[in-house]
Amino acid sequence: MATPNLPPGILQRVQVLQAEIEQLQLSINAIEQQISLINRAMNSVDGSILTQEELEGKKSGDDILIPIGGSNYIRCSVKDPEKVYISLGSGISRQTTLKEAISRNKEQLSSLNSNMKQLREQFNQFSQMLNIKRTELVKIAQDYQILS
Repeated sequence: MATPNLPPGILQRVQVLQAEIEQLQLSINAIEQQISLINRAMNSVDGSILTQEELEGKKSGDDILIPIGGSNYIRCSVKDPEKVYISLGSGISRQTTLKEAISRNKEQLSSLNSNMKQLREQFNQFSQMLNIKRTELVKIAQDYQILS
């Protein structure tokens, strides 16, 4: 099929729409990746909170199952349930209380939830803009009989 002759202004608009659609799609893909990373982080923090809450009420010598990943656990004897080590990043950890660790993880989960909400709002905005651009492009194609 031959390429139809479009007025210069319309041809330029089509090119702009194509570029905008491509950029929006790239942005949406990036947001989807960030959402996936935050979901994994939230699952990890949730698991930590569950394990820490299981420690509450345990005494020295009590047994507990510790998740080691992939739905696998090891049975451990609790030495001191009030001493928990938290990561500060870059391989550095520090000792804290069980209550402080649980509180810290709940704050972290709250922050991740907030980030997730913002990303979902961005995703919805970009998706709406993408639909508007695609609709405009289809209308131009129909108006100039590019589509059959």
